[in-house]
Amino acid sequence: MLRGAQRPDLVRDELLAEIFAASVAAHAGSTCHIVDGRAVTYAQVDASATAIARGLVRRGIRAGDVVGLWMQRGGDLLTAQIAIAKTGAAWLPFDADAPIERIAVCLKDASARLLLAEAHHSGDTSLDMPCPVVGTPELIDLTDATVIDARALGARPDMPAYMIYTSGSTGVPKGIVITGQNICHYLRSANEVYGLVSSDIVFQGASVAFDLSMEEIWVPYLVGAALFVATPKIMGETDRLPEIMDAAGITVLDTVPTLLAMLPRDVASLRIIILGGEACPPTVAARWSRPGRSIFNSYGPTEATVVATVALVRPGEPVTIGGPIPNYSCYVADDALNLVGRGVDGELLIGGPGVAKGYLNRAPLTAEKFIVNPYASDGSDPILYRSGDAVVMEANGEIGFRGRIDDQVKIRGFRVELGEIEAKLAEIPGLSQAAVVLRNDDGVDQLVAFIVTDKAAQVTLEARNLRTMLRERLPAYMVPGRYESIAELPRLSSGKVNRNQLKRMELSSEGPTEEQEEP
Repeated sequence: MLRGAQRPDLVRDELLAEIFAASVAAHAGSTCHIVDGRAVTYAQVDASATAIARGLVRRGIRAGDVVGLWMQRGGDLLTAQIAIAKTGAAWLPFDADAPIERIAVCLKDASARLLLAEAHHSGDTSLDMPCPVVGTPELIDLTDATVIDARALGARPDMPAYMIYTSGSTGVPKGIVITGQNICHYLRSANEVYGLVSSDIVFQGASVAFDLSMEEIWVPYLVGAALFVATPKIMGETDRLPEIMDAAGITVLDTVPTLLAMLPRDVASLRIIILGGEACPPTVAARWSRPGRSIFNSYGPTEATVVATVALVRPGEPVTIGGPIPNYSCYVADDALNLVGRGVDGELLIGGPGVAKGYLNRAPLTAEKFIVNPYASDGSDPILYRSGDAVVMEANGEIGFRGRIDDQVKIRGFRVELGEIEAKLAEIPGLSQAAVVLRNDDGVDQLVAFIVTDKAAQVTLEARNLRTMLRERLPAYMVPGRYESIAELPRLSSGKVNRNQLKRMELSSEGPTEEQEEP
């Protein structure tokens, strides 16, 4: 068992809107967003967000409500996020290219009151959403001077601040509810480790549908730093990213190891690199280590609010996920929940102020994954989250990451339930069986779908067509890059699919990667 530094001063009665308001008061004239070369101050962002918040309140949005957020990457999206926080409501974010069907399912499950979207989506009846779709321009009324106060609208720290939907093993996404108390504590706790300051310029490149973005966006807000907001065009030009970062004077990069590995050269201005979302290869860490630069390897499931453990990466030393951040705790246990000794693999259980309330409308799953702490404790972690991750407590007290215990995987920083992809494949006519695994071939992680066609159907299922059909139903990161047609799926004696055999199976030489997966 490991316990992070005890810092009761980091647990406060506060809301996200109040954290942003404090930075506006302290750094009104400082740069908040840099978008397309234009700097926008904290005071200007606050004024724009307040105008949108007034419009949301006129639409009846109050504390405790859920508002969908579906906009293109950019400053307008970030301003809309702040606006929702100002009302005391929780936002439910979606990627700009998320499938319509999935958005509708999540909005309905969350009982969302409104979907805040691009202006051209407003009033589009073809979207078939379970709630009204509104563009930010139509919410703004310059004659409205109503004072917006989340507390006055009924907000409390124990209410939802945002929701993240991750893929579910049954084929239906599951919503994770993060409260204001969860996230506000996390921001302060995390920065005790990272040490961002008001003079930092932080590269903002993560999708708001990925909870790493909360760290990337709101820790800078906490200290009054500037966000360099990467547009879709910038994110699509990986080779030019170092040049762009150099020109902007980026000092902090918070990203997944995959993106860092793709950058062709170093960025001299970087003083802090925060890695997370997936396992960090030692070669990546070694390549980017420099005197005067701190590299952190972070780990944390969404259910524990962004990040639960952090390690300082040192050249020549094994890369671990370190230990719990302030006020968090970690336990390593066997299947029967008996604590195991150092050097013994077990499941990681996480406790502390970041542990979420559970899954929305999923009482049985919540009871299974969020358990009453069965161990001797000081009372600061009454509920533990069973991560499903296999780890080992090393002799030096740091935690080594081993991988998933179940069939959930991480790719490009996103958590994916392979069962959800398989459920969508099973809906395709002519396909009788399907199994999806995460493979690493030639040093590249990719999802590979092994399919068995229905002989009676006498149809040809080409990879190109399968990909097209899945893209209409799943986010891009969940669409397999390769499809292997086999006679039957290998199975264990239990009858379950033998995924380890699929991971080792030789892939066909037919259909080069260039034809199977777009760059």
